Amino acid sequence: MIAASIIIPAFNRLAPLRHTLRSAAAALNAFGQPAEILLIDDGSTPPLSEQLAAFDAGHPVTFLRQPNQGSIVARHTGLTAAHGEWILFLDSDDLIPPEKFTAQLGSLTAASSFDVLYADMARAKNNTTSPDAPPVFEPAEKLPRTTEPAELFLTIQPAPHNPIYRREYLLRALASPLVPPERRFDPAGDVWLFYNLCTHPARIGKVDASLCAAGVHSEDRYSLQWEKLAAAALPLMESFAASCPRTDATLSARTIVGERAFLSWRSLPRGFAPDFTRRMFSLWKNSPRGPLVRLGQPGFQKLARLLGPAFAARLLRLRNAPYSRVRTLDAADYDRLFHSANSAALS
Repeated sequence: MIAASIIIPAFNRLAPLRHTLRSAAAALNAFGQPAEILLIDDGSTPPLSEQLAAFDAGHPVTFLRQPNQGSIVARHTGLTAAHGEWILFLDSDDLIPPEKFTAQLGSLTAASSFDVLYADMARAKNNTTSPDAPPVFEPAEKLPRTTEPAELFLTIQPAPHNPIYRREYLLRALASPLVPPERRFDPAGDVWLFYNLCTHPARIGKVDASLCAAGVHSEDRYSLQWEKLAAAALPLMESFAASCPRTDATLSARTIVGERAFLSWRSLPRGFAPDFTRRMFSLWKNSPRGPLVRLGQPGFQKLARLLGPAFAARLLRLRNAPYSRVRTLDAADYDRLFHSANSAALS
């Protein structure tokens, strides 16, 4: 029986991928249990199996190739092909310390009482001893402890390569996802997974150790262009709000989605995409209400008790920076994402 599967969707980005594969291999070798690495080639040119033919990660790698369909579909391809009892998703620039599985799963007997196990964040630094030396990991962000799926996946939102999931739990939860996979959600593909897990009961455990980090490299990341993430996240949130059953069991998740919309709306720069801004506010307006403390700091709360949260936030938004100061897109990309009447991202 295979104990763990690491699933890595990848498209062309070869340099950081080598570090990710070495990192995954070191963790599985330290784990000492039967395990597999599945590399999902999302239509790279030339195929990754050819580009990495001479590369030795330190652990066998199974290559699965599909036409370019995006990371969400690639992860699902890997999940359906995986044989491990436990699943870890890595992006092609993620890093994990060698003790990731040993510490997070502990003994498999102890882990068997959980569906999801998460940990704290680490910071990876380049190892200056040699170009091929593994990175050095340092403790970074300590995450809150929770046993509630909605709080874990919507409020805490750990890095996507932080949780290790029981495979059967993922297969059940994603058999009929509330938000079906769409290519327009791909920049927020990690959040897509969280939104589809947040209403499913899960036995959640936390390990107090720093067990995942983003890779150290200079290649492009979606997170460096926040507008692309925003353009994918809003329709994802709207699709969730429209599809989620209005039941007591989903009340917490629906409330948190509204609160996150409010906080996102509050933080948007002045002069940014008026229709996008309006829709983000409407998402909160049409969601169940939670406690005021979750919408802002004490200063905001005091003002909101006098004026109401919407008016208080409108006043405080006047202090936000203008979009020109924080934009990362050129005019063509901005118009395509936010001004085009036929915008694929926000339709």
